[in-house]
Amino acid sequence: MKDIYLITASFVGEITRDFEGYLRMTKKAGYKGIEMFRCPYDKYTGAELRKIIEDHGLTAISCHVDAPESDKMIEYLPDTGVQFMVNPGLRVADRDEAYRGAELLNEIGKKCKAAGLRYGYHNHNNDFDQYDGKSVIDIFMENTDPEYVTFEIDAAWAWRAGVNAAEFIRDHAGRVDLVHVKETSRVLGPEDDLSRFYKGLKRDEKGFPIFTEEAKKAFEEHQKINCKLGDGIINMPEIIKAADAQGVKAYIVEREYAWTGDPYTTILDDYEYLSKL
Repeated sequence: MKDIYLITASFVGEITRDFEGYLRMTKKAGYKGIEMFRCPYDKYTGAELRKIIEDHGLTAISCHVDAPESDKMIEYLPDTGVQFMVNPGLRVADRDEAYRGAELLNEIGKKCKAAGLRYGYHNHNNDFDQYDGKSVIDIFMENTDPEYVTFEIDAAWAWRAGVNAAEFIRDHAGRVDLVHVKETSRVLGPEDDLSRFYKGLKRDEKGFPIFTEEAKKAFEEHQKINCKLGDGIINMPEIIKAADAQGVKAYIVEREYAWTGDPYTTILDDYEYLSKL
């Protein structure tokens, strides 16, 4: 299989507490490098950040960037050495919003290409919601130019929507450059809607929600669906086979929950599992 990376969004915010500690942990576990998300961009120039990452024996293949931050990060990211800038998701509530979303992805994708970056879109389960018989992600794929927009398929979010990620990758050969590796213990149901806990929550200086004890307990329990690789409902070897066959560039582990009780041993187990496929 291709090189294995780890997104810095893993463990829900740990990266913001100890960036270099996270890099050391990633290298020790055997990963090729990282996918950046909420790294300390304000503390370093792009070149400085690249040097710190490389000094730890890693590379940064990509970076998640919210759409409103695109122009600023298109200027910043080339010096970091990343190849991909990835939109982590768009809020889509109806058919028209889906088509407007595709237009936005094309616009940002053109700017990325001019800057030497490849622009991608990362799915969640809601991207498989359907409007007039078409899913949001199919609308995105059919209405974006492959020259400007690629896709990062998250295996767990696809399966949480009841979609076989391997079949989806095969059906969209040539449009997927990156795969988020993540396990799930089940397809999501109404009981998994945690939006009721987010309403009215205050946020800290880094933008993270400050949970009530009730919300924290519910959130932590929900995270357990991100179980050990191979113990959930996903046939990961099938995904790797499908993705390798159509030229996926990299696999990126996203670990929302430390099933071992410890971040390091959890990502180590993930790496060892994947390296054997």
